[in-house]
Amino acid sequence: MMKRNVLSLVLVVLLPFTVSAQDFLDLAKTEINFEKRALVAEAMDIPSSQSVEFWNTYSDFETEINRIGDQRIANIKKFADNFENMSDKVASEIASTYFSTHQDRYKVYKKYYNKFAKTIGDKKAVRFYQIMDQIQLLIDLQIASEEPLIE
Repeated sequence: MMKRNVLSLVLVVLLPFTVSAQDFLDLAKTEINFEKRALVAEAMDIPSSQSVEFWNTYSDFETEINRIGDQRIANIKKFADNFENMSDKVASEIASTYFSTHQDRYKVYKKYYNKFAKTIGDKKAVRFYQIMDQIQLLIDLQIASEEPLIE
């Protein structure tokens, strides 16, 4: 675990100087997905009899959640690109995308709930969503702490 944490630190410190912004973003997303899977695996303790079906469902779920995350990242980039000269029109577009990405995330949650519940039971499915919400809250907090308020 310590070796992986050191590798993560090296990636965060050195990669911005050696790769493009998009490559860095792709690597960061890969690392986040890896960490999410590790957290879910540790917190869920899925029996081996349910493991394959759970992780196959999780992969499909993760693909859809990542698509929404990509939209959110594009929205953050739009915010940054327009921050100095933000018009009401652009601010409205950013707000609209903000609302739709949050709504879309919960649509995906709802879409996959029965699939997870069928595989691991309702209680564990609810636990899974609690874990996903906790992870998302940490990500949201990190973003919010670095995003300036519109003037």
